[in-house]
Amino acid sequence: MPIPVAALMFAANMAAQPMAMDQPVAVGGMETVCTGIGEAKDDPRWKSYPIRIEFSNGGAQYLSGAHVTVDHGDAQVVDVNCPGAWLLLKGQPGSYKVMATINGSMAKPVTAPFEMGHGAQKRIVLRFPDFEANE
Repeated sequence: MPIPVAALMFAANMAAQPMAMDQPVAVGGMETVCTGIGEAKDDPRWKSYPIRIEFSNGGAQYLSGAHVTVDHGDAQVVDVNCPGAWLLLKGQPGSYKVMATINGSMAKPVTAPFEMGHGAQKRIVLRFPDFEANE
């Protein structure tokens, strides 16, 4: 009997490392921070992270509580649950792919490729169109 996809996604979300808000953490050789809510999002340290992944709904309003994986080549280097609206990344230069789902939601996963490098921070906005905008 096949296992429903939703059950598999739920099991995968439960295996991900939960993150504390606004605390840099090493995960898979990358420095990661879950932030983007309240005044802590304005911390000047966050500008030093070359990648800022944002989660939003169909109306471009922030969402929080994402399960996020990041792949580098054939290896998964990050698997976390971020309770904030942003996930910041700092790691080795190269090509990566991010995939995210919103915890507790049936919204389809969203993916995006990105290049980790140096210089100005890059914003990767993962928009979940299944979520309607708040009024």
